[in-house]
Amino acid sequence: MSSPIDTSSSKSYMDFSGLGELRGKAQQNQDKALKESAQQFEGLFIQMMMKSMREANAPMKDEDNQSQAMETFEGMFDKEISLQMSKRGAMGVGAFMERAVKQQGTPQPSTEALLKARGKGMPLNPKQEPVALPSAADLAKGILMDKPARIKSLQEFKMPFSGGVK
Repeated sequence: MSSPIDTSSSKSYMDFSGLGELRGKAQQNQDKALKESAQQFEGLFIQMMMKSMREANAPMKDEDNQSQAMETFEGMFDKEISLQMSKRGAMGVGAFMERAVKQQGTPQPSTEALLKARGKGMPLNPKQEPVALPSAADLAKGILMDKPARIKSLQEFKMPFSGGVK
């Protein structure tokens, strides 16, 4: 029977030998090392988030269950949960970091290449058609309505604004 939890021992960001091993992997295979370091970053992020949540919840704990041993256990539990969540990519922070680092490594295309790829550019001074303005006689007449609005009561006036409810 296989366990859904990955129990393989992984080198942590807190382990100096793990950092050295990661540096060696980076020299051999940068993509794999980038993925692992992004995963460890996500684990650290999740662990810090869980620690902040526990600290925010501290005033609600009962006094009988508060002890140094319990806090140590909770810290170890949070670390293990954060490692398992980061291995699964639960929050996507590691994948985001990996994409961002890869994107920084690729050279940005020049402005000329972007304009050629886009096709025809937008003119800076487009031709503008003149807009006909009303004459002084039209302005003197005022705005003419097809039918004069006859409002009998205040309720009738409010009706379009209240959704038809009187």
